[in-house]
Order: sequence, then C-alpha cells, then structure tokens
Amino acid sequence: MAVYDIAIVGAGPAGLCAAVYALRAGKSVVVFDGGAVGGQMTFSPKIENFPGFISVSGNELADRFVDQALEQGAEMIPDNIERITDGGIKTLVT
Repeated sequence: MAVYDIAIVGAGPAGLCAAVYALRAGKSVVVFDGGAVGGQMTFSPKIENFPGFISVSGNELADRFVDQALEQGAEMIPDNIERITDGGIKTLVT
C-alpha cells in the first residue's frame, strides 16, 4: 500500500489540473481515473475555446493533460474507488 499526500478521484480536466498544481507545490499525487481519462472532453471532435490552441480535438487535449501530469510525477491508477475508510489515515479501496 502506497501513501500519498493527495488522492484525486477522476481524471477529467479538473482532476488533472488539480494534480499538476499539487505536484508543483511539492505534494505526492495519485489520480484514480476509473479507466476514463479526459472526461467529457474526449467526446468533442473539436475544441476551439481553450487557451493556447486555435483548435484541438478533445482526445488530443486530454492526452496533453495526462502527459503533463505524468511528467510532473503523478501516478495514474485505472480503477474506480469503491469506498473510503478513515482510521486516522484515509484509505481508498478500489
């Protein structure tokens, strides 16, 4: 069993951005993605309102989010969280 400073449940844009900011703050981070990285943006063939891109597919943008989080040191686990136990240290059970 590994211990992390921060566990993020969900690998959509918000979860991946949270991971990057936490990693930049020197925290250890694990992201549980439930096997669905990128969230709803992966269903968008074309995104035109994201800073830094004139146009990008949702899949490409999701891949870039993941690459950035992994490069910063995040660990990605492709599982769903079934329950959380609290015995002083929170335990996420997949």
